[in-house]
Amino acid sequence: MIAESKNISLRVEIKNKEPLELIELTKSLTSLSNQYNSYSENNGFTEDERHAKLYIKEIKSGSVILDLMEYASIGVIPFVENVNTIVGFADYFGKAVKYFIKGDGEKPELTIQDCKDLSQIVSPIAKDNGSQLNMSVKIDGDFHQHIYLDSRDANALQNLLKQEIKEKLEPKTGDLIENAIMVFYQTRNKIDGVSGNKVIIDDAVKGKPLNVVFADKKLKRKILKGDYNPNNFAFQVDVKIKTSDGKIIAYEVIKYHDKFPLEDV
Repeated sequence: MIAESKNISLRVEIKNKEPLELIELTKSLTSLSNQYNSYSENNGFTEDERHAKLYIKEIKSGSVILDLMEYASIGVIPFVENVNTIVGFADYFGKAVKYFIKGDGEKPELTIQDCKDLSQIVSPIAKDNGSQLNMSVKIDGDFHQHIYLDSRDANALQNLLKQEIKEKLEPKTGDLIENAIMVFYQTRNKIDGVSGNKVIIDDAVKGKPLNVVFADKKLKRKILKGDYNPNNFAFQVDVKIKTSDGKIIAYEVIKYHDKFPLEDV
């Protein structure tokens, strides 16, 4: 039997100084919804929780104040004391903000899309000097503060998230590129040699020839010593990248899939 539901909502308040552009508010709320959906899918204990969405319950006058409630579907509120995700989501969001702004707590595991969403959520505040964002959980009329951001902190958060995205995009030694198309720029006949072969892989560094090594001699022989000229073919391979100072400097071929005449590529 389902326990009696609690009246729980997520209160989002934007205290703007300048007129708030509708498109900015829309983008901010869309990103908030994206983050909530992602959180509920990953942390929901029940099927209803994992598919719950946020809906606007009420918009108040004055500053932009929205009460957002969680529904599994229109008219169905899956609020039971131990199954709603709004409290958990607010806690997750607050910890992410606190880590980037103050360096407190553990670093959250964020994807690039998470970073973009968090940055967009605070964008209306970052663009309006003197404004602020408050986010809290309202439980049976009582407010529990989770997040407070002014425009300065919002700007700082966006810059830190931008740097986080940049770091995530930078290649790292050991990163794998599957089914890459590799074309030889320079070949050496010696199987025992470890240098001299250069290839171009546009999936990694467009148009630039870089050194290539092979996981073992058998793989190297299969690609370089067939009854064909390897310079006339493109090879479909899995490669690990090798980097220095954030730049790709070489590839290691770890698996061979197929080859194609260059005129067919």
